[in-house]
Amino acid sequence: MNKNLREQKVPRLASLFLAAFVAREHRDYLLGDLAEEYHLHILPKRGRAMAHGWYWLQVVRSIGSQPGLRKAPGYPATSKGDGMMSLLFTDLRYALRGLLKVPGFTLVAVLTLTLGIGANTAIFSVVYSVLLAPFPYGQTETLLQIWGTNEERGWFMASLSEPNFWDFKERNQSFEYLAAYRTESVNLTGADYPERIRAGNISSEFLRTLGVSPTLGRDFLPEEDDLGRDGRVAILSNHFWRSHFGSNSDVVGETISLNSEGYTVIGVLPHDGYWLDNAQVFVPMVRDPDAVRGNNMLVMIGRLRAGVSEAAALADMESVASQLADQYPDPNEGLGVTFGSSERWRAGSDIRLALWVLMGAVGLLLLIACVNLANLLLARATGKLRETAVCAALGASRGRIVSRMLAESILISAFGALLGLVLAFWAVQLLKTLGSQAVPRVDEVSVNAWVLGFTLLTAIVTAFVSGLVPAVQAPFANVLGALRDGDRGASAGRVQSRIRASLVGTEVMLSLMLLVGAGLLVRSFGQLQRLDTGFESESRLTFAVNLPTGTSREEGAENTRLLLTEFLGRLEATPLVQSAGAVNWKPLEGSTINMGIRDVERPPDGEWEFLADWRYVTPGYFETMGLSLVRGRDFNQQDLMHPTQTPPWSIVISEALADELWPGEDPIGRRTVLWVNEDAIGTVVGVVENMRERGLDREPSRAVYLPYFGADWSPVHFVVHAAGDPISLVPTVRSTLASFDSSLPLYDIGNLDDSLQDSVAGRRLNALLLSAFSIVALILALAGVYGVMAYTVARRTVEIGVRVALGAGPTRLIKQIVASGLRPAIVGIAVGILGAFALSRYLSTLLFEIEPTDPASYIGAALLLLVAAMLACYVPARRALSASPAEALRDE
Repeated sequence: MNKNLREQKVPRLASLFLAAFVAREHRDYLLGDLAEEYHLHILPKRGRAMAHGWYWLQVVRSIGSQPGLRKAPGYPATSKGDGMMSLLFTDLRYALRGLLKVPGFTLVAVLTLTLGIGANTAIFSVVYSVLLAPFPYGQTETLLQIWGTNEERGWFMASLSEPNFWDFKERNQSFEYLAAYRTESVNLTGADYPERIRAGNISSEFLRTLGVSPTLGRDFLPEEDDLGRDGRVAILSNHFWRSHFGSNSDVVGETISLNSEGYTVIGVLPHDGYWLDNAQVFVPMVRDPDAVRGNNMLVMIGRLRAGVSEAAALADMESVASQLADQYPDPNEGLGVTFGSSERWRAGSDIRLALWVLMGAVGLLLLIACVNLANLLLARATGKLRETAVCAALGASRGRIVSRMLAESILISAFGALLGLVLAFWAVQLLKTLGSQAVPRVDEVSVNAWVLGFTLLTAIVTAFVSGLVPAVQAPFANVLGALRDGDRGASAGRVQSRIRASLVGTEVMLSLMLLVGAGLLVRSFGQLQRLDTGFESESRLTFAVNLPTGTSREEGAENTRLLLTEFLGRLEATPLVQSAGAVNWKPLEGSTINMGIRDVERPPDGEWEFLADWRYVTPGYFETMGLSLVRGRDFNQQDLMHPTQTPPWSIVISEALADELWPGEDPIGRRTVLWVNEDAIGTVVGVVENMRERGLDREPSRAVYLPYFGADWSPVHFVVHAAGDPISLVPTVRSTLASFDSSLPLYDIGNLDDSLQDSVAGRRLNALLLSAFSIVALILALAGVYGVMAYTVARRTVEIGVRVALGAGPTRLIKQIVASGLRPAIVGIAVGILGAFALSRYLSTLLFEIEPTDPASYIGAALLLLVAAMLACYVPARRALSASPAEALRDE
């Protein structure tokens, strides 16, 4: 035995083995030392020492028969004290020691997973907070939103008028509670400076419908819905109570001033949530006996009675709607009802789709990271094939060897998850900044317990997905061949090459799908940026003012006219102001208010009736906005919409509406029916260019512009065309406004350029995030291609050296090497194009003037990946050819 060992040039192994028999009292210790020496020092250096695997097999079998070797790593445990946890910790400790010896490999592997897990955790944090977090209200399945419908007028989810709401509330038999609300801007005075806040006008059952009770004080009483009740009361939102009253528990009974009228605080709401974060203060929606039944301004919610199904409630409400249509045919003809689930309150359909698309994108990114890690672990396992074979020869079971290999992927995944959480915390803060205008309730996003659980699950799945690939290719069936040839075994090399090529192809395929999606969104956003908006946004200052209300509509309209006339006149007299105008809704951000409009001379048939946005504007507004008059004239001081003035009123319409109402005809002087009300007649005095009122990503609106003078509407949004920096005008605007009324707050100050960019904030965020994910995916895919090629070329060093020595030209060798490396990449590109084609249809609603099958996006992504893969293959090929053939042969 000793002679054989000396012949095999392993004196260290022989000496340890003999010493174990001589010193019996230290036998276990020395055999343990022998195993440690064998696993940590002899195996990595055994290549040049061994000539035949058969002798190795005899040696390790003889060693394996000694009982002390049962303490060696990888050998099955037999001691009663050795349990599963002991084996697990042994494997993890051994894996950690091995990873620390290859810091470069460990760093690349951990960073790969950090990117994948961090991106998934950050996006899941947003998805959970916006779409998945439980509602703060109980029994959400019985909580519904009620919308009005009118198929003839094209209304499928419309608000309801106040008279219709009270009738629905009194006549329905299906809802335990039925409530309505609307919001308005009010002026909060009485403090150091005036402030504009949002007030929610809610019916008395609104909070009970939601299932919410004030944490301080009481709820509204049913009698507070009635007109004429003495005193005014208000309930504060939790945020307003904390910010304005310092969380004072004695706030109940105090008085606040809203629009110069005192309101007694009767309660404070719990933490803000859905619906409750729309306003800072809530006041009763006092019944107005003069409310117009056709003025649809209320949103209605209801809580079903116990045992009443949604279908039965819908039939009941449809019956009430039919009664109202018969009883009040003029405003309610064709009135219907539809329900909206409380799930729809979380976010609009566009936001929901965009978030799920981003979740899918980071899922692909994590899958790419897993494939990359599997490739790295496979390359590392290939370099340890002989060590694995020795463990198998010593009697280690398949499960123990697989467990040993999985230990490394578990550690890497654990470190990646920890660093990924750090990255996610940072990314969430960045998303809050980038998505402030695009994602609802983004300020509530956080890395909570659910997100931590998601990260843990992601790390576990990643560890097993990445670690099983190298584990299943361990040489269990051909121990002798692995001992003899190690990682240069022909059969093992072919199998591992196929696995590595498959992994590279998978990475390229997934990366291409992400690149195509990013390309589509980027090209779509580019189309938006090149659009003709129809107006000028440069050097335009925007701000808003809540105007004082009068005791009557006539008084309110007169106050509005006087303030606008004087205020705009003083602003335009300022040297740095070129022009100024006012509108009732902020450009690009205002609510869409549909007006049914038709030509007076045509019958009230749906074929001739159109829906249009309507706006109150002052003379000079079109000039300030850069909207050119196509025909007719602008408004003047004599154009009024005074409540006592008999129609027709002067109106200006957009080109789009003029072309639909009177195609090929001159619209000037034509008369129209407004709001589908035969008593509201407008005469067209001008036509202006089309303007994208609803945002850049929407088609130009059919718009009707009405004269602001004579109207009683607040707040008023101002637009000022500045000669220089618009923000520099803010002090002048403040002082000018204060000279009229120091109690009027100035708010929502900004420039129109920012509003223009905010209107496409969601699309910009989608394109930015998907582009970032695709770039990371591209880098990971190229790292995979480069790693496989570097390893393949390293294994072919001798072959390349021989071929160069025999006279093979370097150009031909480089072409052959690059071609072999590109094969899996080309296959991945081909399959990725098909996958992108199948998945891109889910992006169709997120695209603007770009088809999901846009050839430029597909071709650009494929070419980018192909060129990058060629570079990843060329670098290791060039490096191999730069080495001396003699050195390559001598090293071998």
